[in-house]
Amino acid sequence: MGTKTRPTEMTDIESILEKNTDVKYSERWHPTYVFAFENALSNGSLKGMNKELRKNITYSLQYLQYLQIQFNEIHLHEVIAALLIKNYIITSMGIIEGLFYHLVKSNKYQLKDEWELDKTIKTNSLKEDNIEKKYEINVYKKLAKPTDRQMTFDQLINIVQNKKLISVYHSTYPYLRELKEIRNKVHLQIVKYDNDTDYMSIDYYDYLAMRSILYSVLVNKKFNVSDKSIYEFINLDTEEENSLYDHLRKRYEERETNNT
Repeated sequence: MGTKTRPTEMTDIESILEKNTDVKYSERWHPTYVFAFENALSNGSLKGMNKELRKNITYSLQYLQYLQIQFNEIHLHEVIAALLIKNYIITSMGIIEGLFYHLVKSNKYQLKDEWELDKTIKTNSLKEDNIEKKYEINVYKKLAKPTDRQMTFDQLINIVQNKKLISVYHSTYPYLRELKEIRNKVHLQIVKYDNDTDYMSIDYYDYLAMRSILYSVLVNKKFNVSDKSIYEFINLDTEEENSLYDHLRKRYEERETNNT
């Protein structure tokens, strides 16, 4: 256990380095306490959330705090910065997916399956119109009781949007779907076009957009957050907000020009 007082010039990152374990534990950098995030995630339409899901969201928020101090205090190599942004987006989208899952399920919009696959009947190959083909026939049996369907993130987004389960700007959803494509890059083999690498397809504005969307979701009025400052580490400052706005405006103008 460290006994030394943390020097005033020591940064948060420096306070948790192995070489500085002699600094008092209470003076090292720590994420927000779990119970504080849990309290913020227990009001409004988040009441009754599965406690394990709430804890997992809390742990992810703590991890975002750690990623944030890396952005703030380390001069990152460009490739490492791109991958850190990717990690930030993957974690943030996991948080949003968990929140949306709770909202859909608690509002009884969970999709159900009434049938399950019983067997598949396969034919031998045959020729039709000079093309070799074969048929597979799926046989389903009715379940005694419908079961919850494993919903995709797209399905959750559509239900939350269409049923207005949270209060955010309508433009949030198209950008959320775009960022979902980056989340899917957890599968390294997914390549949709030439040079579709993490380094070439992920940039600083994706990071700003993700923070903006995540913050708007977490503090939306239906969650009844009494102290929004707990999420301030996600919120954009004025300079970041203006930078993102200018980027999105230019991108919109470019699209309009290309469509004319």
